[in-house]
Amino acid sequence: MRRLMHVLCSAVLCTIATPSALAQGAYPDHPIKMILPFSAGGGTDVVGRIIAKGMSERLGQQVVVENRAGAGSTIGTDAVAKSPPDGYTLLFASAAHSYSPTVYKQLPYAPGDFIAVAIVNTTPLMVTINPKVPARDLKTFIALLKANPGKYNYGSSGKGTTLHIGAEYFNATAGVDVVHVPYKGEAPAMKDLLSGEISYMVNQASSSVPYLKSGQLVALGVTTPKRVPSIPDVPTVAEAGLPGFAGYGWNAILVPKGTPRAIVDRLNRDINAVIASPETQARFNELGLGFVDPTTPEAAAAFIAAETVKWAPVIKAAGIQGE
Repeated sequence: MRRLMHVLCSAVLCTIATPSALAQGAYPDHPIKMILPFSAGGGTDVVGRIIAKGMSERLGQQVVVENRAGAGSTIGTDAVAKSPPDGYTLLFASAAHSYSPTVYKQLPYAPGDFIAVAIVNTTPLMVTINPKVPARDLKTFIALLKANPGKYNYGSSGKGTTLHIGAEYFNATAGVDVVHVPYKGEAPAMKDLLSGEISYMVNQASSSVPYLKSGQLVALGVTTPKRVPSIPDVPTVAEAGLPGFAGYGWNAILVPKGTPRAIVDRLNRDINAVIASPETQARFNELGLGFVDPTTPEAAAAFIAAETVKWAPVIKAAGIQGE
């Protein structure tokens, strides 16, 4: 009897001591929800769906993208923060995630409510104008804005988003007085840019490329330090008239705090494998996205923390505050 009790106790202790191993063995056993805190059709949405498709194939369970736009990405982000930490709710974050702590005086969540899983890509931004705007290069465009203070407007995917911060950085560096028109996502802003309702955007290069080829938009410069390989004829903003100018967006996948390490590691491995696959690399190249080396959860967290510190002065100087 004593021997039997020893065996049973050992089995129970083993079960208690290795919950993460059990979780890893069972995970995932049903579909996973990836919350994307922007509207469908924008550049971040396109990238998120590419990654979700690849993850579905590797995990053997459907990764379903759910768009929850609004309040500079904080609505969807908050939904993830309040979700069970079981690996079945993911956040497809953008650079807006690192802006929010500075943009908003109060957030319904804390930065520490998440675990960073992996960085997915960097996102070159591009200064694009409607063809009706009488300029075809950056210097002429800046001169036009300076000569007409308050006349021209620009669109963004919402206050405190990557496109808003990127545009404010551009406007401040160029020294121009323009009107901001915020939208609930990049897609509706792009629609009005194409129709001429707004004059320009500092938007994701991945969203703009198809319209450049059709002549529906004019590109004046990319915001990255180097030209984007898929659109080599478009100069950098630094080359085109604002020396030293550089900035870009990014995407990452996060999960709620408390998610078991075994699940975080499983997701990290599969996300990095999806990014490195020839299919994803080809799509990223086609969209003009920047590639990143495989990241550990720790490296991803350090990157996001550094971005939060980097952009805080820019946000404060521009007086950007969320509503």
